[in-house]
Amino acid sequence: MSHKVTSCHGAGLVSAVAGVVNSFTVFVQAGHPISGVSVAFEGPSKPEITFKDNKDNSVEVKYVPKVGGDYKIHCSYDDKPIKGSPFYLKVTGSPENTRRLVEKISCSGEALTQGKVGTVNEISVDCKDAGITGGLSIAMEGPSKPEVTFADNKDGTLKVKYKPQQSGKYRLHLKFGEFSVPGSPFTITVS
Repeated sequence: MSHKVTSCHGAGLVSAVAGVVNSFTVFVQAGHPISGVSVAFEGPSKPEITFKDNKDNSVEVKYVPKVGGDYKIHCSYDDKPIKGSPFYLKVTGSPENTRRLVEKISCSGEALTQGKVGTVNEISVDCKDAGITGGLSIAMEGPSKPEVTFADNKDGTLKVKYKPQQSGKYRLHLKFGEFSVPGSPFTITVS
């Protein structure tokens, strides 16, 4: 725990609005450089972060989340978490903005239309243009209840995997919030 930060406060630590600039302030003890402050977000999108030196031993942290959802803000000084970190943040998003971003997600792979029984079938989901990194929900229905998992490739893409136990017609639903990814639900013939 870093004791070089005296406090961290502001509305942007607890609630924010997607698509607009939100902020909070980190106060550093006198005599310590503000350059030791670092901030990272965990949540459905990775906001751009800017730091402004207020010239009074404090830093204003400004950020713009792309979409609404639940986030964690990790604040640290010299790589040590500061008191209260991580902060839990609720971002409200404009549904119109979220829908526009979801429309930029694309899916590819043979397993979107045809799958094999007893085999792990893979689909690529490209979220680079949308800037959404988490919060996708996946469900699959059909003759058997296949296990469906996904992995974040850490490059703006995800890998969706499913392993059906019976042949037949399946439907794969991919959504972000209440919005379906273009093409979802996907009809898949498993043989």
